[in-house]
Amino acid sequence: FDQYIEDLSPSFCSIWNQAYQAEQSGLKDICGPGYRKALEYLIKDYLISQNPNKREYYQSKLLGNCIRDDIKDPRIKACAERAAWLGNDEVHYDKKWKGKEVKDLKTLIELSLHWILMEHLTGTYETDMQ
Repeated sequence: FDQYIEDLSPSFCSIWNQAYQAEQSGLKDICGPGYRKALEYLIKDYLISQNPNKREYYQSKLLGNCIRDDIKDPRIKACAERAAWLGNDEVHYDKKWKGKEVKDLKTLIELSLHWILMEHLTGTYETDMQ
């Protein structure tokens, strides 16, 4: 992961890597919930980084509500929302999103991660080059 992401959410990186190891070991039924957990850490740590005084608020709020209510960037919101839907499917008996797999969940999380990184990089250059 990019150093910014590692600094933003070390727990995301750790959980993602554990889910990836499970996937590589053929543990297909448990890697999906692991990726979903990683998403929750990424999104909540991202929101906390923007509003440090709201740490407890974000920690206790449901992920879907955090995404819907608190993420402003429409690209992050769209990708994270869909990732949460697919991640939730990974823990339910009957899947709502037929035809979607763990690879789709991973792609949506990676898109969320990249939009977060692009937002950070854009802000850095806007600040440095006024």
